[in-house]
Amino acid sequence: MSSMPSLPDTDNEEINLVDLWRTLMRYKWLIILITLLSIASAVAHAMTATHIYQADVLLEPVAEDSKKGGGALAQLGGLAAMAGVNLGGGGSSKDAAIAKLQSRIFIQEFLQDENLLPILFEEQWNPETKNWKESDPKKIPTLFQGVDFFKKILKITDDKKTSLVTLTLEWQDKEQTARWANLLVERINRHLRTVAIQEAKQNMEYLNLELTKTTIVELRQAISSILEDQIKRIMLANVRTEFAFKILDPAVVPERRIRPKRALIVIMGAIAGLFLGIVAAFSHNAFKQIKPAK
Repeated sequence: MSSMPSLPDTDNEEINLVDLWRTLMRYKWLIILITLLSIASAVAHAMTATHIYQADVLLEPVAEDSKKGGGALAQLGGLAAMAGVNLGGGGSSKDAAIAKLQSRIFIQEFLQDENLLPILFEEQWNPETKNWKESDPKKIPTLFQGVDFFKKILKITDDKKTSLVTLTLEWQDKEQTARWANLLVERINRHLRTVAIQEAKQNMEYLNLELTKTTIVELRQAISSILEDQIKRIMLANVRTEFAFKILDPAVVPERRIRPKRALIVIMGAIAGLFLGIVAAFSHNAFKQIKPAK
């Protein structure tokens, strides 16, 4: 005779589900207590957590031709090579400007000039004595630590489709957040403008020296053309305050915090509490069923 196929034991499954439900009901007050404690803990954290605000600056990179003087330098590239001058990128490309903005040396100078270490590490600073609370030099915050900290609250987003750049800063003081964001853009523009002027002046010094050395008419004409373009570069840099980035939308003092998200914290606390309560209920029930060996 062929054996009949075995059917699933639905009775056992129903009994198991009933047992699970009875266990939950037996320890319902334990589950409720743990859930309420978790919610209370989440509420306490949400109410006492430091408020974090966000400020954004929308930037448009300035075209290279406008920094070089209407594209004249590109046309004089061959003549510049004849004269031994590398005109390069007179103000810096967008990628180079972003890299400089995020560089350690740039942020370090910003922290130093604005004296931001006592603000970034305010818990370790004594505002009354104007000194660090720690006397041990090894425990006093350094500029190196300050740069690492600042890089965590600074974000640069480069939209490849629109070529627009967004500088985002997150900090606990909303006025300082907006001020620092705008100040960083102002500083990078000023820095790159100064570098471009210095490079142009160095090129002019070299070109003027070469001009006195050569008697070749073609080379003298090339040098004179490049000198004229260097003068234009300096003039444009001096009058263009938004040298590397044009500000489309400056940072404003944010009205609302971005963190903590209190409702989400409380919901997650309730879910975590319910889960822990169920685990505790089944664990306690399993422990009670273990009989000590006699």
